[in-house]
Amino acid sequence: MEEDTEYIKLPVEERCVHKVWKARVHGYEEATKLFRQTSDEKSPEFNKFLGLIKKFVIDSNAVAQEKGLEATLAYVENAAVASRTVGEVISGIVNKCIAAPKTKTKDLSLQIILMYIEIEKQDIVMEELIKGLDHKTPKNVAACVNAITSALREFGEKVIGLKPLLKKCPSILEHKDNTVREEGKALMVEIFRWIGAALRPQLSNLKPVQVTELEAEFEKMKGARATPQRYLRSQQAKQAEEEAVEDRDDADGDGGDGSGDEAGPDVDPLDLMDPVDILSKLPKNFYDKLEEKKWQERKEAMDGLEKLLTESPKLETGDYGDLVRALKKLITKDSNVVVVGVGCKCLAMLVNGLKKKFHPYAGATLPACLEKFKEKKQNVVTPLRDAVDAIYVCTTLEAILEDVLAALENKNPQVKGETVAFLGRCFTKCTPLILNKKLLKTYVTALLKTLNEPDPTVRENSMVAIGTAMKVVGEKAIMPFLEDVNDANKMTKIKEYCDKAVLCVKQPKPQKERPTTAPSKAPAAKGGSNAPKVVKTGGAAKAIKGGGGAVNSATMTRKPAASGGGAKPKPSSGASKSSSSSKLGPSGGRVSSEKDLNDEEVEERAGELLPSNMVADLTDANWKTRLAAMEQLKPIITDIEDAPGTAQVLIRILNKKPGFKDNNFQVLKLRLESVKVICEKCKITR
Repeated sequence: MEEDTEYIKLPVEERCVHKVWKARVHGYEEATKLFRQTSDEKSPEFNKFLGLIKKFVIDSNAVAQEKGLEATLAYVENAAVASRTVGEVISGIVNKCIAAPKTKTKDLSLQIILMYIEIEKQDIVMEELIKGLDHKTPKNVAACVNAITSALREFGEKVIGLKPLLKKCPSILEHKDNTVREEGKALMVEIFRWIGAALRPQLSNLKPVQVTELEAEFEKMKGARATPQRYLRSQQAKQAEEEAVEDRDDADGDGGDGSGDEAGPDVDPLDLMDPVDILSKLPKNFYDKLEEKKWQERKEAMDGLEKLLTESPKLETGDYGDLVRALKKLITKDSNVVVVGVGCKCLAMLVNGLKKKFHPYAGATLPACLEKFKEKKQNVVTPLRDAVDAIYVCTTLEAILEDVLAALENKNPQVKGETVAFLGRCFTKCTPLILNKKLLKTYVTALLKTLNEPDPTVRENSMVAIGTAMKVVGEKAIMPFLEDVNDANKMTKIKEYCDKAVLCVKQPKPQKERPTTAPSKAPAAKGGSNAPKVVKTGGAAKAIKGGGGAVNSATMTRKPAASGGGAKPKPSSGASKSSSSSKLGPSGGRVSSEKDLNDEEVEERAGELLPSNMVADLTDANWKTRLAAMEQLKPIITDIEDAPGTAQVLIRILNKKPGFKDNNFQVLKLRLESVKVICEKCKITR
């Protein structure tokens, strides 16, 4: 009893490291209460335990360890400094707790792992769990696999990085312990639930019997849609807001068209692979063999390149200029159709492997490919189609305009027909903002000429392309350009093709008027020129929404004193009108405010407004890539239509690092010019 009294008098942090296990239990229990009752996440109380938390989870006494885990969970959940403890704590859990005999110990271990992920330390958590996959004890390995599966199920593939994990999956599935193998199979099924068919290329390293077993499990998951059950701290406010909006829409009877229930964009299998440098693997005599007189020698060189590209679907960045020029020359000038066919196939694979990084070579290769459509052999035409489709992905609809129009003037009907078909496929990847009024008019005008060609294939493909464009922009937008179509049958078929068209990109939803962050009583502040600005920050916005609390009351008490000097009587209506004139927009209306979008919302809206990967190109380390992106962006902004939030999205995208501190004067100039255009064309809110 005296011993108990003695350690109870000690500070909590000293009890937690006491040599007597009962003292530690008492300390852990008191620490748990302290952590849960401390409302300020930055309280100095948390700092006292910063170096001790790692010892809580590796306590040698099973009862004390369980209490230590409870205290650790409370600490991670409530302390701002908890993120600094993640590496040592998770390492201790992997080695001492995750496979413990006691069920509660294992459950608490998993909860701590998930809580560290919630506070956005997922990278370190996954690093420690992946280290645990090499643990010498099979039950620890199985427990780590189970924890990874749980984390993926809770947070989803956007939070839990799959690329390093997939490298370990073959060894997990071939582990000598059956429990580990079963847990590995469950993990693979969970990965498939999130990324679907993108997982299949990763199965090539597995044994056929393993693939068969997994495919049977995948079939059971067919059509299942995976959604996160838990969100990062930074996402939780946004998610709560979205759920509130959905509930409000449901209450208003605005269920939409069900498009919101569709799964998100498919994961690109290449994102899960490491890039390969094929240039260093080319034989030294590769380019010499392409000049050989015997076609068999040239084909042998091409077959070698094809094998390299097949084994390396994702390519490392490099100088592919010589290779592209060699392929272009072979495709356009080689007299042997077999060699040309393999060359076209290699070009398509090269473009797909480089994706956006092929952009510098797109302008030189597309015209050559379109011209080569004069060849009727299917072993040439089919890979050529793949090549031009891949090239379009790394360029823009405006950039290919001249090449396409030139090909449509070609005398060869085969070239015209394939070019029109290519254009129709490009339209399926467009939104109304990409296929803007200017481009729509130019392309439709050209297609109206091919619509009257003698060749039936050209005419049919033209109707398909126009119908697809109609699906993208809407009948109302395109009909003014179709006034010269006097043939009722052609117009009927165009509309039929419009109905049948399948668009490959997410089309922007009709914009709704969204509630602003400013309270409805904001006009009460118009009494003078010094009225406080509308609060923009997320935290303040919440306080205003809540209708109570210090922020709200302070804001409301400042507003009446806005007319300057001391307290003055309320100005007359005339004075109010005069003093508020500075708040009026150019049309005489009051300057409106709008909700500050968070980074994820900006990225999502940017994906609807701009071509794919343009945002990444604008922030690329290479100034030439940024310059090319800005040159593509400027005409898009020039033709953009104003909608709520458009100006905010575009300006914030332009300001993404390096933004307006860009050290290249050409890029910076284009950024500033673009902002000027945005301000002229779009409604600017505060």
